[in-house]
Amino acid sequence: MLGLPEQDHDRFKNWLGGLKDTANIGAVIRAIPGVIRVVRYLRSVSRSGGSALPDRLIAALRDAETDGQRLSEDELVSMIFLLFGAGQETTTHLISGGLLALLSHEDQRRRLQSEPSLMPTCVEECLRYVSPVQMTKPRFATRDMVWQERQFRRGDMFAGFLTAANSDPAKFEDPHRFDITRHPNPHLSFGTGVHFCLGFQLARAEAAVAFERLVTRFPDMRLDTSGRKIEWRRRLGIRSLAQLPVRLVA
Repeated sequence: MLGLPEQDHDRFKNWLGGLKDTANIGAVIRAIPGVIRVVRYLRSVSRSGGSALPDRLIAALRDAETDGQRLSEDELVSMIFLLFGAGQETTTHLISGGLLALLSHEDQRRRLQSEPSLMPTCVEECLRYVSPVQMTKPRFATRDMVWQERQFRRGDMFAGFLTAANSDPAKFEDPHRFDITRHPNPHLSFGTGVHFCLGFQLARAEAAVAFERLVTRFPDMRLDTSGRKIEWRRRLGIRSLAQLPVRLVA
């Protein structure tokens, strides 16, 4: 969708691979050279005459004009970086985490296979149950205040935990139960208000297609923990699997 040349896809992902362990400050520091390479690369492909495919999003952003003004190079690079990070990685974790939930709840997977019309509510439940984005960006108190019976001072930092909101028993009946028929499902996995996720419909569509293809092509897929174990990455604010061992039966 972005329009990066296909031969560059793997190295582009490899450059960003060091950001997989953001809970480790050493790993973050070691990832800096890769991030610098990404920024340099995006500057080169997004310039007029660069290698971005002409009918894709990078070219469209580069050529967009409003009242005679266009995005600066810095703005364009920042937008591409955000779109890749927010639009590709989070959906990856939604799909892998949702697949784990389905494989861990045999009754729910079988019901989805027998009732494909449940796919929309299944995707919403995976968004709530997995909560691939665990927390919001930090907020800061603009004044001294008492909130939730605690005293806060001007400048104190807050972070909203979306995963806690998505398990709130005041909002969800039996919140720790995975139920693909759950409705209504007022989860906050896409945020809310002016910060609502720009790509929410694309994420829903991608997850629905992935789940449909997997349960159709491999109806007897099983978790395979005989020699390996399910591993989660140590990521600050992101819930992501390091590996998900499965046994495929076509």
